[in-house]
Amino acid sequence: MLRNLARPALRATQRRCASTTSVGSEIPLTNLELRWKTLSVQEQGSLAKHLEKVQAGDWSKMTVDQKKAAYWVAFGPHGARTPLTGPGHAVKVVAGASAVLGVSGALFLWIRSKGNERPATLTKEWQEASNEYARANKINPISGVASEGYKGAGFVSNSKN
Repeated sequence: MLRNLARPALRATQRRCASTTSVGSEIPLTNLELRWKTLSVQEQGSLAKHLEKVQAGDWSKMTVDQKKAAYWVAFGPHGARTPLTGPGHAVKVVAGASAVLGVSGALFLWIRSKGNERPATLTKEWQEASNEYARANKINPISGVASEGYKGAGFVSNSKN
């Protein structure tokens, strides 16, 4: 009994698959971008193969509809190239970006709170000793600390400590 029920469906599927093998002339190519979603995956695949065969030949013999259909299949916004925009997409993007910035800011502040005291190289004494070392070893004698008549702060920054 099951065999008898399955056979008409199988025949219809075979008929549909057989008809899609020579799809080039059976599926009209006009307004393909509007009808693409209504075509089955098998029809889409066989249409793409047919268009590849047509493109392998002389392009001057292709019709305008064939050229448009080939462009649509190659570059149209379908499949993996479907745009992700939709209702509420901008809100999702802004919320996601804000969440990432918020988490990264919180992580930054937490790491800063767990950090040790400032490095010894940021103390004023260390920076003044760096100036003396630069003068003694004539580091940057043209325009730096070791130059004649230098009046800048050198390595001493305006930091507190």
